[in-house]
Amino acid sequence: MNIFKPIYKYKKIFTLFNLLVCLLLTVGCTSFEEYKTFKNEKMPNPWTDCKDDLSCAKKIAKFSFPLVLSNYSVRATKDMIEVTYPIDEYRNVVVRKTTEELYKKIDISGDYNKYPIEETLTLENGVQFRVRRDDKLIYVAYFGASSGYYSINCLKGITKKELFQVYTVIAEAETPKMP
Repeated sequence: MNIFKPIYKYKKIFTLFNLLVCLLLTVGCTSFEEYKTFKNEKMPNPWTDCKDDLSCAKKIAKFSFPLVLSNYSVRATKDMIEVTYPIDEYRNVVVRKTTEELYKKIDISGDYNKYPIEETLTLENGVQFRVRRDDKLIYVAYFGASSGYYSINCLKGITKKELFQVYTVIAEAETPKMP
């Protein structure tokens, strides 16, 4: 006769009982109504839609971004301006400009996807970009200038040549004009 057989049987029952108690205590801490309320709460949108009014964005961000474009939209938040414009009929480019303080704190691009290649890319004119890309296209690029810090983002990707074109639009807008 095995004297441990009854103890083993009670050990299983005791373990199952403890597991059920733990599960009930964990689920019981938050009522379903509390869970529904928490799940449906959303963070307020920090962006203000300025349509195509760069002066509106300047008032909100406290700096300017004097792009010369047609067919664009502008949003702004404290310390950041975002300009979205089409580079062709299928793709939009999002350019964000910010301050040094914000640039050092967060990823200003708003694109939190992981890309297989992160590197520094130097254009023919010597300007260096920190880029996130795959083997063919660039999805996110960052660069700093005396007038601010920038991110260039295209969800469908851009080529190195297109990156240079976007950079040229920014550089022409930000270069001080002679009177």
